[in-house]
Amino acid sequence: MTQVVSHQIYPRLAGLRLVALFLLGACAPASPTPTAAGETSVPGTGAAENPTSPASTEGSQGSINLSVWLPPTFDPNGGGLAAGMLRDRLDEFAEQHPQVRLEVRVKAEEGTGGLLDSMLSAKAAAPLALPDLVLLPHTQLSAAVASQLLLPLAGLTETLDSDDWYTFAQQLSHVGSSSYGLPFAADGLILAYRPAAVAQVPSAWQPLLESGLQLGFAAADPDALFALTQLGAELATSAERGEEFGFSEGTLTAVFEFFGAAQEQEVFPFWLSQYQTAEQSWQAFSEGRVPMVAAWTSRAFDSRNVDISTAPLPTPDGEPFVLVRGWVWALSTSASDRAGLVAQLAEFLTTPEFIAQWTAAAGFLPPRHSSLSAWSPGDKQTLASQIVESATALPDEAALDLWGGPLAEVVVALLKQELTPVEAAQQVLNEVGNR
Repeated sequence: MTQVVSHQIYPRLAGLRLVALFLLGACAPASPTPTAAGETSVPGTGAAENPTSPASTEGSQGSINLSVWLPPTFDPNGGGLAAGMLRDRLDEFAEQHPQVRLEVRVKAEEGTGGLLDSMLSAKAAAPLALPDLVLLPHTQLSAAVASQLLLPLAGLTETLDSDDWYTFAQQLSHVGSSSYGLPFAADGLILAYRPAAVAQVPSAWQPLLESGLQLGFAAADPDALFALTQLGAELATSAERGEEFGFSEGTLTAVFEFFGAAQEQEVFPFWLSQYQTAEQSWQAFSEGRVPMVAAWTSRAFDSRNVDISTAPLPTPDGEPFVLVRGWVWALSTSASDRAGLVAQLAEFLTTPEFIAQWTAAAGFLPPRHSSLSAWSPGDKQTLASQIVESATALPDEAALDLWGGPLAEVVVALLKQELTPVEAAQQVLNEVGNR
């Protein structure tokens, strides 16, 4: 009997004054700032540089101090065009609201001392120290809502009611039937390749196998994102697809048979099993060890990569299927009387015009139709259009924790020829079922 484990692994498929002159099609800044532990206070942006009271309290002269937390990738002082744009945008809001003083804090994206961990600590020990607005990775949204750290957006903003948002953007912002964040940026897992080495880009599994071209990816990635992409693509073509997504033994076996065939033909060389991060597999690509690699758009769209082109990752039938990670502006203010003002700030940071400018500079995918339309025409806009129309948001951290480890373990074993595809499928289902 076919065994199925279901866990909603995928959601339902379904001010810058000078920047107006900037060419929106330059989708390419310096590479994102690596996530660092701890926090950094960012002076400026209309903020008190050395606040002596919690950021969400009123200042001594009637000013309103609002605290904004964000991860290092989005540091307004991180250098580069995109960082300067965000800093200018925050300054512009403060100029338009003279009573507002913004305090920006940069915290690690995850782990001890990171955004979610710091919010949980503040809620327990000093609720007034909670940020008013936080840029959260969408995978942490469910946990933040479950811990009662965020305010639902209903009644505070109608921005998400617009049909300007892509389907994946709606997925980023919702927990259950309620919205808790305004999407700001997304990053898709795609194929980067060198045209000099890849004459015909394989869009499906069989052409990839027949090409003999090696494709790099982080086989030991704890979240198994490359494998999840292939499973999602296989599931999208399956009659098993329903309201909830679970991986049957048949779906797992089909994908693992592809991995096994790719390993036998050295399309997936065994040494990929040593790579745990996209940065490591990108390094192999940069060194010329593989002509193609699974990469995030924020890396592949860097304009310095002049000899690199991009495409969706190969899928079972050649139909694009792109997993995206995203970041949303969420309200965590402990002062309910200021929630409306904080919502205005979130709206100001997610207008179509600003998202168009910022994502074009940063190499991220815009969550709004009109924002992508404002990019300068070219190859990156064409590919981005294809990606966002076929994009599905990554599952939340709980689902990634449930499936990632078992999948990563068997992918490594398949590359080392230690398991058959059927054995690998059974092992994943047993491990997930026992958790």
